[in-house]
Amino acid sequence: KTLSSTQDAVHPDLLMSASIDGSFALWDIKSGDLVTRCQMLDDSAESVMINCAGIDSGAGSNVIYFGTCGGYVVGYCVSDIIGNASAGGVCPIPSCRFQAHEQAVTSILAVGKGTSASSALPQARSTSILLTGGADGSVKQWEMMSRTLQESKESDLSSPSCRLEHWPRLPNQRMKRRAHVFKGHSGPVNALAQVDSTKFLSASADGTVRVWSPSEGKEMYRMDGFTDSLTSLVLAKETLITDGMDNMVCIHDFDVDVDEADSGYELEW
Repeated sequence: KTLSSTQDAVHPDLLMSASIDGSFALWDIKSGDLVTRCQMLDDSAESVMINCAGIDSGAGSNVIYFGTCGGYVVGYCVSDIIGNASAGGVCPIPSCRFQAHEQAVTSILAVGKGTSASSALPQARSTSILLTGGADGSVKQWEMMSRTLQESKESDLSSPSCRLEHWPRLPNQRMKRRAHVFKGHSGPVNALAQVDSTKFLSASADGTVRVWSPSEGKEMYRMDGFTDSLTSLVLAKETLITDGMDNMVCIHDFDVDVDEADSGYELEW
């Protein structure tokens, strides 16, 4: 995935890569040079297995989120990673770590500005929405709040400059004008994509692509007929690109009227 080293950058200048061995790296897009590499560890200093990753540019600072095989979401502020790399290569402490699913987090997507002003939090920034898909077949929606931490004399290089807090934090808490849990898939949710502020897509190993309402938590539409190899989807305007039909890449064009489809439709490249 591509991202910017600073919040006000016009074009992405970094490439982020992550591995199931728990390591992730930032690369300079122009030169191809390695900027920094970090190894994620758990509380027992054991390597964490990374399943998926997403970039959020709407939380007041660029943030990288990772979904782990243990069901956790781990977030790092990009400025902390770059700052530590230039100051000695020490990997920063995560800005957040919370359990999103009881089983593995299999997909993750930041979808833009949140609904809360987070004015109750001291030194709070804007909020953003994060979607996570789990191996249990559920999708969850979270509101992420970024709070700047005051630098102290005791702070070391690995201390984060911001704290990312998630909502809801408890099972009985609810989101403002948004649903938290989306249930319907019977297999791991392998990919997520946003249509607009009123709809998002999920692709699952149960062979379906589903369209959800983020405010109501209800399934709006679904597409069947895929195999359990359905692991990815990309939405580009009215065109949906998926796998999930053996070795085929499937292109679904929703900008075709009935007459055009009946007369024989061919893609224009």
